[in-house]
Amino acid sequence: MYATAVFLRITYLLLLASVVLAFPHDRMVNNEFIRDVGVLFSQSNFTGNVMLLVTHKQEHKCETVDLFILGGSLGSVQICVPVTCIFYKTNDCTMSEDSNDYYFQGPVDIDNLQVLPDFACGSYECGSIEFMASVVGKATGALTDTEGGHYGPVVRN
Repeated sequence: MYATAVFLRITYLLLLASVVLAFPHDRMVNNEFIRDVGVLFSQSNFTGNVMLLVTHKQEHKCETVDLFILGGSLGSVQICVPVTCIFYKTNDCTMSEDSNDYYFQGPVDIDNLQVLPDFACGSYECGSIEFMASVVGKATGALTDTEGGHYGPVVRN
């Protein structure tokens, strides 16, 4: 009887932990200065080390991607709110010479970033869909995920 009670408690805790891990944005940061809008994962299928993606409310700012936090790799990304994030290969949010910078318009879940040709990320910038549209360009190569979000290479204007 005691063993059954212990087993049920352990099972309950494991189930609870799996639900909490499956929904990393239950308690999103949203204050007067910043809002976290998504998560960058070090491994595919939304696993591994995580780094929160943020947007600044008072001004647009470039954020660097800390590959040390991510264990040196980029695996998957979730944008949880209706914003656009641009991932730049450079460390200062400037367009790369080969124009292989990518945008993600949320909500969108990309479970394997390695399938995107020449994907790399040294910095990113997130903002409203309307504001970021001027940076993204015409986005003729846009793809759609099952959540209805869009992503693709940034087109130079």
